[in-house]
Amino acid sequence: MNDKETGLTMKRMAISALAVLLSGCGASQWFARGESVSVDEVGRAQLCSDESDDAALQVFASGNAVAQWQQRTGIDLHPSALQPGRYALIQMGQRHTGGYGIAVSGDATRVDSVLKLYATFFAPAQGAMTTQMITSPCVLVQLPPGGYDTVEVYDQTGAVRAAASVSTSP
Repeated sequence: MNDKETGLTMKRMAISALAVLLSGCGASQWFARGESVSVDEVGRAQLCSDESDDAALQVFASGNAVAQWQQRTGIDLHPSALQPGRYALIQMGQRHTGGYGIAVSGDATRVDSVLKLYATFFAPAQGAMTTQMITSPCVLVQLPPGGYDTVEVYDQTGAVRAAASVSTSP
């Protein structure tokens, strides 16, 4: 390879490297890990008010809003003292036997304007003995301070199980 061919090859490599770097700026959102934040479980119940079979998410603007919801529905989430801030109620949906549950990870991620919560949804093993009663498990978590306008709940397979918009009021 002569000097001219070597120079041309170097230019092509430089242009290719620049193209890769510039395309990475646009694609970086696809691989963005976001900011790690924490959520705390503050309450749970085996029988929530959800009559749907689908998972659901409800965001409360304050602890007072949670208390009003509990009073209106008659559901006691057995919450610890509710501090100022937003809360999310993750509901599994109605099931016709016992053995179902939800565990919400304390580790969450904020990516742009979305807060991503991670949960494991449990079901009884095929053929397992279960109680014959209606259940609709739910978990109440305290959310981190603002900076997001949507909350999404991802299950153990990485699928979005539920999402909700966040009120702009504190």
